[in-house]
Amino acid sequence: MGRAREAAHHSNESGGGGGFTRGGAARKPPYPLIGVDTVLVVGESINSTIRRVGEAINNRDAAFIAELAREQVAAGAAMLDVNAGVADGDEAENLLWAIRTVQEAVDVPLVIDSTAPKAVEAALEVHRGRPVLNSISGEVRKLQSLLPLVAESGCGVILLCLDDRGVPKTAAERCAVAQSLVEQAVSANVALEDLYIDPLVLTVGSDWQAARVALEALHLIRAALPQVRTIAGVSNVSFGMPQRSLLNRTFLAMAVAFGLDTVMVNVRDKALTATLWAANALAGSDTYCSDYLDAYHEGKLTV
Repeated sequence: MGRAREAAHHSNESGGGGGFTRGGAARKPPYPLIGVDTVLVVGESINSTIRRVGEAINNRDAAFIAELAREQVAAGAAMLDVNAGVADGDEAENLLWAIRTVQEAVDVPLVIDSTAPKAVEAALEVHRGRPVLNSISGEVRKLQSLLPLVAESGCGVILLCLDDRGVPKTAAERCAVAQSLVEQAVSANVALEDLYIDPLVLTVGSDWQAARVALEALHLIRAALPQVRTIAGVSNVSFGMPQRSLLNRTFLAMAVAFGLDTVMVNVRDKALTATLWAANALAGSDTYCSDYLDAYHEGKLTV
């Protein structure tokens, strides 16, 4: 995780400060692209669906949000997801406040977690450097409203493997949706290296085959679309289940073996981050196991 974080920090500095350039050359890029050795980590904790975070956004508790951002970066996050959609009031105003608060506290690019066009457009204007948009599905309405913003801004984007027919039940169907989404994004002048495919991780609490289907979809997508990144919200797999951390870190190790190269996780879960270091080392994505050994010497391999 160390080299991925350093790459993100270096290229975020080179991106300059202040939004994106409409209709001009896009700044390249504040987030690591394919070629970074280890799995890229996105911190998931600044999310208004979490009660304490939602309250902090409502109350404009900048100290709480800033500390949460710093804790995640210190724990190894190369990017931070920011969601303000469930807080009270106007989503765009809440999201802009959260983005400014986080970027005053840490120097990493953000993942803008919204599907509301007004909020997304405003967020892209104020974000320093180039963010990643979370997310666009294959639903026609969302493609039509959000894909032009992505193309114009030059930001990265997470593409969800679902469309107007709903969530595909099989791995092959999800891969087909992914291929269609990539074709449409490229046709809209979004660069391949700016795309992240989410195979959709659903909870095994409601579908005991959900993890298997997600892993199979991940494998097919990596084979069919080797030039794009893959991303997954690991904690989704355990929703509603006991011992969630155990399920999360076990699924994480399996997903890395199946080709997952970007993870959205609770990076403050020390056992989970230790599992990620180990998975990187065993998958051959940690050159000379240097990150794993560094983590060991720093006392970070909690088991």
